[in-house]
Amino acid sequence: MARLLIPPLLLLLVLLGLLSVDQHEREADLVLASDNEIFTLDPQRMSWLGDMRMGYALFEGIVRWNPEDFSPQPAVANSWSISDDRLVWTFHLDEDAKWSNGAAVTAHDFVWSWQRLLLPDTAADYSNLLFIVEGAEDFWNWRGEALANFTPGPGAAETLLDETERRFGDTVGITALNDHTLEIRLAHPVPYLLDLLAFAPLMPVYRPAVEGWPAPPVAWHDATAPPWSDRQFVTLVPETGRIQPDHRWARPGTLVSNGPYVLDQWRYRRDLRLIPNPHAHAPGHIDSVLVRSFPDPNTALLAFRSGEVDWLTGISADVRQDLLETKAAEPENDDILVRSIHAVPAFGTEFFSFNCGDTLASGAANPFGDARVRRAFARATDKQMIVDHVTGLHEPISGSFTPKQSVAGYEPPEGLNFNPDRALQELSDAGWHKNVDGQLVNTSGEPFPSVDLKYTTSSPRNRRIATALRSQWQDRLGVDVTLSGQDSKSFGADLRAGDFMVARGRWYGDWGDPTTFLELFRSTNGNNDRRFKNADIDIQLDAAAAETDPVARMAMLADIERELFEIHMPLLPICQLVEVTMHDPDELGGMTTHPRLIQYIGDIHRRSGAKP
Repeated sequence: MARLLIPPLLLLLVLLGLLSVDQHEREADLVLASDNEIFTLDPQRMSWLGDMRMGYALFEGIVRWNPEDFSPQPAVANSWSISDDRLVWTFHLDEDAKWSNGAAVTAHDFVWSWQRLLLPDTAADYSNLLFIVEGAEDFWNWRGEALANFTPGPGAAETLLDETERRFGDTVGITALNDHTLEIRLAHPVPYLLDLLAFAPLMPVYRPAVEGWPAPPVAWHDATAPPWSDRQFVTLVPETGRIQPDHRWARPGTLVSNGPYVLDQWRYRRDLRLIPNPHAHAPGHIDSVLVRSFPDPNTALLAFRSGEVDWLTGISADVRQDLLETKAAEPENDDILVRSIHAVPAFGTEFFSFNCGDTLASGAANPFGDARVRRAFARATDKQMIVDHVTGLHEPISGSFTPKQSVAGYEPPEGLNFNPDRALQELSDAGWHKNVDGQLVNTSGEPFPSVDLKYTTSSPRNRRIATALRSQWQDRLGVDVTLSGQDSKSFGADLRAGDFMVARGRWYGDWGDPTTFLELFRSTNGNNDRRFKNADIDIQLDAAAAETDPVARMAMLADIERELFEIHMPLLPICQLVEVTMHDPDELGGMTTHPRLIQYIGDIHRRSGAKP
């Protein structure tokens, strides 16, 4: 007997949705529903998965990933060579590569884009990616100090910028040897360099478009840039010496890209439309792409069933657990929702960040500044209960940050186990104990501060996990926990400002190496929202980076991760992420199932005989 596929309420919604949907002409040849808002289309400022998905559709980097095994493939560069000491990489660019306005893509585009990423002015999260390049970190630090010590005056901002550009050219190992040859000189060997160069923030941008000046009749690097007053999307601020960007350049009509698609329309929180780039180096297979925003996950599911949407990039609707269980039990079930749902273990971890600073944003003392308190909350967390009864997806629980079996040759440590008695001992060592009423107090009888537990309201899952943590911590530790639900934008702003005590998070690895997770704990990392600073961890990361023996290097990284998650505990890992998506495999081809989950929209195609 076939089981009920959909809860009664959702079934009713499906029926009503089918009755109310007109069989109108489709809005695009491929329609996808994004589970995340798109915040920016500027590659250097990207940090969210939804933004990067669009980045890979609009731009093309030096190399790209093979979506089957994520080995590097040629992209703008069609070949490269490496010096014997593995420090100098020379990339030969395809001379036919063009921007969407017809201008040639050159080595100078990459040099300028990467200089832009290395300017604190850009406010990029991934500037540190280029610290592997000779002189790059020193340049970043110099620019930051120069801005901090800037003294305004006539021509002072221009003088500082001239010195900045001269210093970059003289000291940073990124050089255009000619229009189609790019040289990168590394500070130390980087075994994952090609993997890193495929990452969205390292894709090039076209300087005249970014700064807002007309494309010159010659290559922009051979032309004289117009005065600052004539540049529409950038300002050199005389009071601070900073370059102040205006992000409106990354909008329809002004964005110039070099990927398979160009931006045709973007209505924030509504939809975004892509059409083919007439000068694409590697054209896409689909003629038009529409990215629709669905605040309600059930509405997105209805749109898929009705045929309005071809691909749900993420599913948070309650029915997903039911559908996955049905698919496992009835592999021949041909219901469109059953055959189209897919669960893939991802290269990512669900976690909750601790604010590791000594004080909170309010100025109050922060109890989580003590690692013993952080370890106590970790040991009081029953993760298996969460994945079995709260998320319902039975994800592999995590005691460390790097997902198990995700990087060849690397075994992450087990981390701390669930042990409520040990949790109370950790708190006692930190000066906190339960009183006769079961409340956690210090030696003066003052209660442990109410724990502000923040989460994003974009998915019911987030509140459920937060609610489970509140219950576990209140019952086992005797603390008061307050839940704070926020929209993604406000949540992100609070994290960057350090205005939180405990906050949910998830992190997907960006390149195929443990450092894509472990570098988040470097003191200077732009994504280190936890305010975790440990000089010894920084030194160990530097030592691992300098190690040329691959086996010894992996062992060093495992030791770092063991120290992080058995001693310091800057965040509480919950589980490896499982990505649940929906597309009909009979209709769409070119969809990757690799845990890295980078889907190139340009690779997607309609299967033979399938019609939009």
